[in-house]
Amino acid sequence: MKAKLFLKKFILIFSAVLVIVFNISVGAAERTARLRYCLDNDHMYISYTPDYLSYFFASNKSRFDDLFDETYAVVTGIVYGNSISSDKEEFTLYGKEKSITIDSSEPQVKGLVSQLSSGDEVTVYGIIEVKGMTGSSFELKAEHMERTLKKQIPMYAGVYYPEKVYDEEAVTDLAADGHVKFYMPSEWNNEYVKSRLTNNNVNGYQFYLNAISPQNLDFPENFYMFYFKYETYLDKVKKDPDSFDIEDIEELIIENILGNLTNTGDIDVETISYPGGKKLDYCSTTYKPADGNDYRLEFFFKNDATGIVCMLYLYYPNDNAVNHIRDVAYVISTLET
Repeated sequence: MKAKLFLKKFILIFSAVLVIVFNISVGAAERTARLRYCLDNDHMYISYTPDYLSYFFASNKSRFDDLFDETYAVVTGIVYGNSISSDKEEFTLYGKEKSITIDSSEPQVKGLVSQLSSGDEVTVYGIIEVKGMTGSSFELKAEHMERTLKKQIPMYAGVYYPEKVYDEEAVTDLAADGHVKFYMPSEWNNEYVKSRLTNNNVNGYQFYLNAISPQNLDFPENFYMFYFKYETYLDKVKKDPDSFDIEDIEELIIENILGNLTNTGDIDVETISYPGGKKLDYCSTTYKPADGNDYRLEFFFKNDATGIVCMLYLYYPNDNAVNHIRDVAYVISTLET
């Protein structure tokens, strides 16, 4: 009971923000959970070189399998004429010293391969697949390919297709001890966009994304991140809380954020997986204020030994209102605990 009282006190100030940003009269909204769809389908590719992947695989195949299999990567290299298979479904991509195999069998890629000349530099976006029963080889299964971009993609950068390379800044103070880290787009580091959540010892941020170009002050699009420390907000902390305990806590957090607002959806937390083998707890619901319009709230949670990283993306689900969803997906994808 004490935990719930602490939660309610902690969330009341936070709830006031929801009331303010939703005090808008607009038309009907569809109910698609857009951020989850983005994480599942609009992949963020991590930039590597052929040399890096080839050397890593040769040095530790088991570790390579754990870290890279079924993850999304973007790689730039040179194509030579004699390295392309006769059916155009496979070619070798060369770095400075090493090379990797590209599966180019997807129709949208295969057509481009036939247009290449020996010595062309190309950028390939795809998914790394470790091959064979014993993981004896790997390849990059290409989803997109293009002539090398004018701007070189930095090593380890997160990239979307078509090209979106982020200038990023690390944030390491979400948890007081610094063990939580994420990267945000540099344009978020602006007094009109970013502000601290400081009530009741909360460590967190709120980002007013509709203040970023293209600005849209008619519709809410906001993202919140804070760290829920077990010792601060729970009366009794289990040494090893199980998944049911954690989901109960997460549902309680959601209920207290919503407070007395008219909620039109279920509060049911589930565990979801998204590319790269990452897992988050998730809940999608809606909020209907006095104007009668439905707004979307998507909650994401990542727990660790001492607490839970809580994330909330709230928006009016209409094409004119959802302008920074890739940015939010990028931040979530870079989260480390």
